[in-house]
Amino acid sequence: MRSDRLAAIERWYLRAALFVLPLAYSWETYDHFVIPKLLAARVLVIGLLILFLIRALVTGSLAIKRTPLDLPLLTFVGSAALSTFFAYNQNVAVFGIYSRYDGLLTILTYAALFWLSVQALSGPADARALVWVLLASGYVVAGIAIVQSVTDSLREGAVVPAFGTLGQKNVLGAFLALLCPLAYGEIVSARSRVGRMLAINALAIYGIALFLSYSRSAWLALALAGVVVGIGVRGPGLRIGIAAAATVVLLAGVIAISAQAGGLQPERTDLAEFGDRPAVWRASLQLIASRPVLGYGPDNFGLVFPHFQAADLHQPWDKAHAETLQVAATQGVVGLAAYVWLLVAFVRAFWRGRQNMGAFAVFAAWVAYTATLQVNFSALASAFPFWIFAAAAMQIWGATHRAEAIPLTKGPPAAVAGLLGVAGFLALGTAIVLPYRADTNLFTAVTADFGGRSREAMDPAMQARILGPRESVYAVEVGNIAFELGDWAAARDAYGDAAELGTYNPLVYRNLALADRNLGLMAEARAAARQAFELNRFDPANQALLAQFEAPRP
Repeated sequence: MRSDRLAAIERWYLRAALFVLPLAYSWETYDHFVIPKLLAARVLVIGLLILFLIRALVTGSLAIKRTPLDLPLLTFVGSAALSTFFAYNQNVAVFGIYSRYDGLLTILTYAALFWLSVQALSGPADARALVWVLLASGYVVAGIAIVQSVTDSLREGAVVPAFGTLGQKNVLGAFLALLCPLAYGEIVSARSRVGRMLAINALAIYGIALFLSYSRSAWLALALAGVVVGIGVRGPGLRIGIAAAATVVLLAGVIAISAQAGGLQPERTDLAEFGDRPAVWRASLQLIASRPVLGYGPDNFGLVFPHFQAADLHQPWDKAHAETLQVAATQGVVGLAAYVWLLVAFVRAFWRGRQNMGAFAVFAAWVAYTATLQVNFSALASAFPFWIFAAAAMQIWGATHRAEAIPLTKGPPAAVAGLLGVAGFLALGTAIVLPYRADTNLFTAVTADFGGRSREAMDPAMQARILGPRESVYAVEVGNIAFELGDWAAARDAYGDAAELGTYNPLVYRNLALADRNLGLMAEARAAARQAFELNRFDPANQALLAQFEAPRP
């Protein structure tokens, strides 16, 4: 009975965390959107792991559920670890770049979320309950995004894309593209009028928010998912489902016409961004060819891409904006093969369980999310919920099976549980509390610095640097403040640390060059100016600075 209660606690913990995860937001940290979700996912992983191990201790055996994704996912993680070992910058490969955090630790978090969620779920009915939680969380996310887009648009006098608590329109688009087929499936399969009306309402809110995101990649991916839904989703509510989907499209058209009639137009920069992607993809192919086997390491794309950039692309590009190219660039053909194997494993799992209730709607959701990534990239704000959804998909498709239980050696359960508690406490401190405190200090420092209180900003900036020693952005802020105060030695030290930790910001190297010059270190200043130029050869400021050092002396 104790084991049953623990299993129930584990499932409810997973459901509560899944509901919170897409909504996680912090007003106190400099990064309001991404780092709260990263820390929430770590809390979820640590909690699920502790509950899983305690349940194993109570039952006296380690019972593990297996899925068709286990081996390809393990291979993909192994490829990421191997590419990290040979990475262009190992620190970035492990921890990722600030606000992306797409390093090995995040990839391990994806795998852990999937595997631990599979262990927590007890069957298809439990998996469907988890999907309902995801739909409920998405409903709140979409509602917030609609309010944010409308209020921002009225204030700016131009259509501001919806991003809500996910922080970026394409990330929101990927998340909502995942949810729309699930909501449609609930409309068709609902057994009560109330359930069907709730699902229709959810689909309408998702559709409006998705339209307001102006994420064309998500729109196209959802159209592809619609083909899957049209082929496989059948039920007594099919006509109502089709009518609901048509109504959402009609509402989107009404919103667009009303916005144009009111003088609101989408931001023009969005079109330019989409137009640059083919050039990014062409340069990415050259990047991949330069290190084809293992790639440059997770999240290292932005550090090396400028060396292959042939034209001014108007902004820094730290991702290939095509998941297959991104994987090939960071993990080479080894990682790309593992990624393709993973996709094939998903399709095979669906095909074997396609007769199960809700199978096609779940597969359509997977298709929508995966297709969106092919002209974007995995962003943890939408990827964390996706991997929990993937665990539910395996249950709904009937693709899980329990391996033979491994008996545990008799021992003092209380002592083992105590050790687990201590380990969990230490993990929470190092993986959650310290990163959170570091970013709150950064927020305090930046606020004071922008307010003209540079000396007051130095102390919290130094605290952020100490609490987050592996993040270059904290060292950069210390360098910026020291630079403003004319403390060239301190600026040089901080900028040097940032460069070693990994940054693709040319301003860091430009300021480092000026600090070196003021200290009389001309050779070092020239090298820093050259690095700034290499990170953005099209910036006139970088060109002018390098010309100063390379001009012939009289």
